[in-house]
Formats: sequence, C-alpha cells, structure tokens
Amino acid sequence: TVVSILPQNDIAIIRLRGFQGHAVVPVASACMDTGTTLFSLGKPHAQGDTARFGTVLSMNFGKAVQYGKFGYPDAMVMKMNTQKGESGGPVFDDRGRLAGMVVSTLSDANGASLNMAHAVPSATLAKFLCSSTRCSANWASLAPYAGQICGST
Repeated sequence: TVVSILPQNDIAIIRLRGFQGHAVVPVASACMDTGTTLFSLGKPHAQGDTARFGTVLSMNFGKAVQYGKFGYPDAMVMKMNTQKGESGGPVFDDRGRLAGMVVSTLSDANGASLNMAHAVPSATLAKFLCSSTRCSANWASLAPYAGQICGST
C-alpha cells in the first residue's frame, strides 16, 4: 500500500503486508566522516542483483541535485560506481545501518562515469518518513537534521 509520495523527489513510502523480518535501522548520526565505508544494493537495467562498495566523499554536494523532473536541495556524495537503474537502492554503512538512498550516478560531460554517485542522506529520508507515518525513536532522532550542513565531514 502506498502511504505517501514526495513527487518532486521521486520518493514513496510503501507498507508491505505479510512481511516478516527486521525493520531497517538508520545510521546514528546525520553526519558521517569522509572515508566512511558504504555499500549499496541495486539492480542495474538488464543486469542481476548488484552490491557495490564505496566511501563517503562528502555529506553535502553544495547545490541542488537535478535529474529530469526530479531533484533534491542537496545530496551526499559517494565514491561508488553505480549505474543507471540503481536509483532508489539502499546505501548502508559497515554495520548494516541505512545511510541513504542512491539517486544518481555522476558522469562527465561526455557521459563517462566518474566513479561517484549521489544519495539522499538518511536524515532527509527520516524527515519524510516521520512526517508521513509513525516512526521509531531511531528515525525520529534523525529527522530534525534533514538538510544539515555537516562541515568538513
């Protein structure tokens, strides 16, 4: 069931019925250090399930991220070679906590991969989740930090 949609950001919250498992836990802090190990799960177009490893380059891009009719006021930058079709995939830290959601792959002017990607940070996801549904204390503690500038991290 669709619970809420944030169309300008191309994000939706869905409720799964009959799901048995553990709910994802977000990272403890809205700011992660440069070099923090990350991994993502995705399914690039016409390929199988994919796991990618990378690191945090910056928690802020410094300007709005636009792609097509969607966009975000800012995004986390990762050193990670994602591909088209992996948008919406989760990004986890090395403890399995949700750090964000992949939204775009960065390419140069000729379309060649820069081995970098953008992700919506977990605090931004927490703000949307907690404004749309009842959320856990872990998510609620991150929500006020959506859009926070993390300084040198």
